[in-house]
Amino acid sequence: MIIWSRWGILVFVSIGVSVGMGFGLKGLFAPDSPTDGALTNLFIGLGFMIGAGALWSFCTLALPKLDAPKPLVLTERLAEPVRTESGATRTHRVVPMLHPETGEQIFSRPRSTFFFIPMRFWWILLAAIGLVNIAIGVIG
Repeated sequence: MIIWSRWGILVFVSIGVSVGMGFGLKGLFAPDSPTDGALTNLFIGLGFMIGAGALWSFCTLALPKLDAPKPLVLTERLAEPVRTESGATRTHRVVPMLHPETGEQIFSRPRSTFFFIPMRFWWILLAAIGLVNIAIGVIG
């Protein structure tokens, strides 16, 4: 079963990188503290917040260009073969796909999802996980 479409796998990658970044920050700033302490939750929460910021940046800056609507086209057979200037023979041509009732061109609208949730919402979930971990780290 595929749980992501298009660029949705980057959500999975950003979760792993966020956890790794949290442990890296803990190792950098508090190497002698216990691994199961509240300080670990604090640093993992910070890692998730940084990961959420990076995912938001990707979803805001790059994803609209990567998931831009693309016009659909059809390959239509020509009634008679046509010779091009280079001497090749063409038997088909590419024409835009039109809606039968309105006559407007049809576009495909690709979507990047992870667990059927669009990517543009995942940074909020990562930030929420980060805030919960930070709260647990501060309280505990």
